[in-house]
Amino acid sequence: MQHGLLGVGDRAAQATEWAIGVDFGTAYSKAAATRLTFEHGSALREIRPLRLGEAAGQRGAFLAPSSMFLDRSRVHFGARAVERLFAADLDQRELVRSFKTILGVSDFEGALNFFPHPSVDPDRVFRLRDLIILYLAYLLVLVDVAAAGEFKRTGEIIPTSRLRFTRPGWIPGRIAAAHEAMTSLFNQAHIVRRTLGDELLAAEGVSYKAARAALDAARANPTQLDNLDGGIYEASAVGICHYHDPSAPNCLLVVDVGAGTTDVAGLMRESVRDNIRVIRTARRTIDVAGDNFDAALLDLLMSKAKGVRSPADRAAFWRHVMPKVRELKEELFEKGRTQVEFRGAVIKCNVREFERQKAFKVGMAEIEYVYEASLAEVLQVSRRARTPKIGVVLAGGGSRLPAIKAMVTKKKWRGFNVKVVHLPTTPAWAHELDSAEEFESLFAQLSAAFGAAISGAGQGETPLETGGPTARSR
Repeated sequence: MQHGLLGVGDRAAQATEWAIGVDFGTAYSKAAATRLTFEHGSALREIRPLRLGEAAGQRGAFLAPSSMFLDRSRVHFGARAVERLFAADLDQRELVRSFKTILGVSDFEGALNFFPHPSVDPDRVFRLRDLIILYLAYLLVLVDVAAAGEFKRTGEIIPTSRLRFTRPGWIPGRIAAAHEAMTSLFNQAHIVRRTLGDELLAAEGVSYKAARAALDAARANPTQLDNLDGGIYEASAVGICHYHDPSAPNCLLVVDVGAGTTDVAGLMRESVRDNIRVIRTARRTIDVAGDNFDAALLDLLMSKAKGVRSPADRAAFWRHVMPKVRELKEELFEKGRTQVEFRGAVIKCNVREFERQKAFKVGMAEIEYVYEASLAEVLQVSRRARTPKIGVVLAGGGSRLPAIKAMVTKKKWRGFNVKVVHLPTTPAWAHELDSAEEFESLFAQLSAAFGAAISGAGQGETPLETGGPTARSR
């Protein structure tokens, strides 16, 4: 296959280098491409979201499900993993989902060597490290295919590019180690991608034998992905995305409600040199997010399912609904209602019923506590810097939940001489993109990929993540 933006080519022959931002999300993965162009002496930025979902054979164009299924002989990826699980109709089997959250634990090096639960891999063929590398290899191929399609659509020569990845929440004192670990995983995934190629996108998946051989080769012969340009904390990437709008307040508070974690980060843009720094006291990560809301929705639907009372019935219902609960939740957020069919019966619920669930209320209380605590820290910094306004930015799939929006729009924090405003989820510059209508409703989920690409493309500043003095990006 011809490798698109991530291919190895003659860089000197490229008139302008692109940067790719890749967001390996807990629920969905996303990517965007950007470059600087110069017209009449001014620098302009060209930005394009990449259609990873389309490349993955998914109904939605821009989101690729971060899912895998091990059927005891082959590895399946993305939407096809869900299809294979349903087709297999096996008791006590699960998708590989939310496996990215392991990268946020304090001892992630040790955890990467664990085997997944037997319901995921009953034969103990792959460790968690192997599964992440395989998925990242698949993701890199999706980026290749999506990039090739994008540039073919516009009639351009497919360029090479630098790649910058987003990485999960803060690990106090271990930022450098986390960065090194992510870099190593991407480098190994590059070798696996080079070995398996189009087989990673095959409808029948990848055989265990081929996957195991590619993983072993990557470990035995480590090779760097030359155009890998490092990583950026996800919430910081969201901030960079919104700072691309020059009218954005200098002080931002990013609330990123993902699938595995909720990350909150305060950022300050210095008006003199446009440096961006992270407000260290305002950054927080908690393990309460979309997965908790998935469980609450599953419990609600199960409670409304007539005849589902015995342990066997409840297990059957769980196996039937769990693989598609994220899609049901997305529909609930978007339309205010959702439904699922089980054993010929249609089970319905609406967003108000969902928000009355105890598990939902507990989760929201934790998110709101973290938001309030981080905002208090940002307010203190803003007052000292005499910044009159703080912009609150929502990101992640959970940001579409009405209760999350209500949390940041309610009238509070008076008497500080600082105005707290909820910024639009989609900044003004994004409305001008050619495909804006297609992805506007998804922008909260795409913003980290946009920000990672911008931060890696010349004039995008990367927030310093140690809490020390400010610094410019490379």
